[in-house]
Amino acid sequence: MNRVVRLSTVVVACILSVVCSVAALVASAENDVIVIPQPFNPRVEALDLGPGPILPRRKLPPKAEETPAYAIEEMIEQCVEADMQALGAPGAAVTVRLDGEVIFDRGFGYRRQGYPELVDSDTRFRIGSVTKILTAAAVMQQVEVGLVNLDAPVTDWIPELSLSGQWPADTITVRHLLTHSAAVPDYYEDPLGPTGDQALGEWAGTLGEVQLHAPPGTFWNYSNPGFALAGLVAERASGLPYRNLIETRIFDAAGMSASTFDPAEVMATGNFAYGHHPEPTGETTVYAPNSYDSWVASPSGLAFSTASDLARWAQMLIDGGGAVLSESSIEAMQARQIYLDYIPDFHYGLGVFAENYKGLDVRQHGGNLTGWGAMLLWVPEERFVVSILGNTLIHLTGAAYCIVDAVLEPDSSPPADYSTDPVTWGRYTGHYQFMDNRGHSFSAEVAKTDERFFITFDDPAEPGPYQTDLVQQYLDTFFIDLDGDQVLDPLFDLTFIRRTDPQSTTMWLRNRSFVGRRLMRPRHASGRRAP
Repeated sequence: MNRVVRLSTVVVACILSVVCSVAALVASAENDVIVIPQPFNPRVEALDLGPGPILPRRKLPPKAEETPAYAIEEMIEQCVEADMQALGAPGAAVTVRLDGEVIFDRGFGYRRQGYPELVDSDTRFRIGSVTKILTAAAVMQQVEVGLVNLDAPVTDWIPELSLSGQWPADTITVRHLLTHSAAVPDYYEDPLGPTGDQALGEWAGTLGEVQLHAPPGTFWNYSNPGFALAGLVAERASGLPYRNLIETRIFDAAGMSASTFDPAEVMATGNFAYGHHPEPTGETTVYAPNSYDSWVASPSGLAFSTASDLARWAQMLIDGGGAVLSESSIEAMQARQIYLDYIPDFHYGLGVFAENYKGLDVRQHGGNLTGWGAMLLWVPEERFVVSILGNTLIHLTGAAYCIVDAVLEPDSSPPADYSTDPVTWGRYTGHYQFMDNRGHSFSAEVAKTDERFFITFDDPAEPGPYQTDLVQQYLDTFFIDLDGDQVLDPLFDLTFIRRTDPQSTTMWLRNRSFVGRRLMRPRHASGRRAP
């Protein structure tokens, strides 16, 4: 797509979440780190798009009824090694817990491609958006002591926050931030500065030109800056700078001794994974832990940890919170707070995804940051935890669910069919007015004929409209061919948002980077809609 709304130049470049933004740095020459190439390619870096399209999950051959423990270990190894190979991950660390006990804890592969140092259970990785669980926990600690009300305006704690557009900052609540329903665009203008203990407050005061995509609370849409604001709420309520707050009241209180935000601390251990990012040229860019840092983006995805530390954190949630959280806070975090509008029973709590997987009530959160990927999954009723860290951009989600299959042997029924009758797609048709995450406006027309279901984008800044088919992936979610190469682009899933009534008119069209609102046709004096 080389014409619409600058979708090949602006909207694509707008997918600058934590992944993209911090990677725009030029890495330090220290520690033999390769310099990050310019120009930066956001289409590759932006693969951290949150859950979006449901990732394929690898299948295992059926097990014998009596499977010895060593066979379980072998199956876990096969799960991890297969996903590492598929994703090009040089190394990974995996911890699995069952009934409160560690049943698997080891490293795979290498800390850095082409070097002999092996990953072990103590190797530290960046964990990306798994950090959001920790940020939510820090907010809930303040709720417990009565210093934060989840349903109060965020401006109670961040009075300097001022936004442009139709919906002001005081329409956002803390709950909206923690459930990705605040409609804050997923874009950091300058995540690398300011720095230091006052960074979050200084950054929040610069957001005056930002416009919300929709009225807060209308629907779920992933937002890293929203979690940065949540981190600032916790900071202001506690009186501690965000990083200090997490270090003392989360990491220390939970016994997560290998977890930190400090790249220098990680480097000093000598046992860390380098990040690896594949480039379109076939080359790989390598990052050290100190290649980039961001105080502003810390609450949304900059922590370091080990697989065992993260597994210990999930175990603490299963066991009632220990010295960190109350049971009521854990219940709220893991509750189904908001529907994601993807497939049935796929929800978000407070910093936690909740889903039904083959009859299991699963909680999880993945994390992708340039060079590293993390996946933390737990099943509270089974007292089961899987923690996987890898040193490549995409987290090893396939391996995590493969391990669930290997250890818990859930229902093996065929997956549900989430396709819908094309006859019903007429409810999506109409004119939509969009805004991308940099505030740029454009429009699109969704239309249906007997042969096609398609969308036509139009933008005043472009020489002409661009048209592409909408291809259903599941329920109300469709893929498009963004760049005209005749290949569907999974980074640009478009989801039509309806409300509780399945037959209701579509009002919103959502992508993580741009959101459209349906414009209703005016009525005649008779009350009928204009043609």
